[in-house]
Amino acid sequence: MDAFSDLVARWRGAGLDAGVEALDLLFPVWCAGCDQPGRVLCPLCVAEVSDPVLRAIEPGLTVWSAMRFSGTGARAIRALKEEGRTGVARPLGGLIAGLADTAGWSDATLVPVPTSAAALRRRGYAVPELLAARTGHAWSRILRVRGRAVADQRGLGRRDRERNVAGTFAVRARPAGRAVVLIDDVVTTGATLREASRVLDAAGARVLGAVAAADTPRRISPGAGG
Repeated sequence: MDAFSDLVARWRGAGLDAGVEALDLLFPVWCAGCDQPGRVLCPLCVAEVSDPVLRAIEPGLTVWSAMRFSGTGARAIRALKEEGRTGVARPLGGLIAGLADTAGWSDATLVPVPTSAAALRRRGYAVPELLAARTGHAWSRILRVRGRAVADQRGLGRRDRERNVAGTFAVRARPAGRAVVLIDDVVTTGATLREASRVLDAAGARVLGAVAAADTPRRISPGAGG
């Protein structure tokens, strides 16, 4: 991680969102997709990555993703997740908000998939929460990670991912009767979303579906999520 990314991580870790926004403005920016100066994600790249994907990851649980995890889209996700470029969350959040509106979920509460303690220490911020905050929709930290350590999902197959996330989430408060939509950064096998949905459903919430920044169903890629 370079000095700028390290500074972003430390400021984010201290909860200083305003400070991170100021850094995004003060430091020179360039497009995460094509390196064009002046934009975190230029209009051409936004248009290129905008390729909505609808997938049913289990009966009754569908997920809308704003783009595919490949090419420019993958570069944008890696910039956000691995390079500390938090400004990329704003255009991606806008795309995700459009998907929620199209699905008829505008009035539901977005629930970010919790970030593991290891990932939070490494980045200094929770990517799903950052995306949720940039949608302009109501969101809440209803879910939390339980105490046990979870292995990095990258490199794990479908069954191993299912076992890895089983029992890892709990609710902070009872969301009985509340209409919610899960939000994550990248969907691969859907194991993480299935487990999060199960926990919310058991707590009495009405899980309408899920939204994500990117979808990578065919193979597990470096930097991909659950």
